[in-house]
Amino acid sequence: MEETTPPQQPERRVVIACRVMEPELEAVRSISPAVEIVYLEQGLHRTPKKLPGMIQERIDQVASYANEIVLGYGLCSNGLVGVTARRQKLFVPRCHDCIALFMGSPAQYEKAFHDNPGTYYLTPGWVKENQDPLGTYRMEYLPKYGEKAAFWAIRESLKNYTHIALINSGMQEIESLRRRARENAAFFNLAYREFAGNLSYFEKIIRGPFPADDFLHLQPGETITQSLYF
Repeated sequence: MEETTPPQQPERRVVIACRVMEPELEAVRSISPAVEIVYLEQGLHRTPKKLPGMIQERIDQVASYANEIVLGYGLCSNGLVGVTARRQKLFVPRCHDCIALFMGSPAQYEKAFHDNPGTYYLTPGWVKENQDPLGTYRMEYLPKYGEKAAFWAIRESLKNYTHIALINSGMQEIESLRRRARENAAFFNLAYREFAGNLSYFEKIIRGPFPADDFLHLQPGETITQSLYF
């Protein structure tokens, strides 16, 4: 009796990403609709000590069936340090700041940062979820501190910025996002500018390949450390 070869299991890639990237990731998802995306809530970079545990929990949940796991995160104030690959390789963008993902590469972000110091960057995801300075002021600071103290606190957090900049990544609702970004600039008396976004990094996250210049390649059991980014 001939032995039959069991059918190969289809490749299953799982992306674990910050929800701030949802507009861009979903825009390119049609390239590989079978890719599973697990989103974590926005704003976790504000509590970087909690971030590794939450990402690790999601990795452990999908490790039993994923062939590849990709993170949609920058280093985020060392918020990835301590995250460990499990049964499969873990691919991680080689970026200190997630803004590099929206601009297409760390080099593009570094150039913008050098040429435009004092710029507070907004992305479609931040604006849509009221995670922009105006949303923070109205929804978090005002109820907690009252008008005078809330305005002082939000202005203090923006004291080193001279510009509000929207990264235009081509989302359909760009006009409403632009209005909101301009409203931020006007309310806080900051200049407004706009940068063209680039979806190429998001396309790599969704469909690969994962070139070593753009992604860390962690082997099973290997842990993310700060030194991997330098």
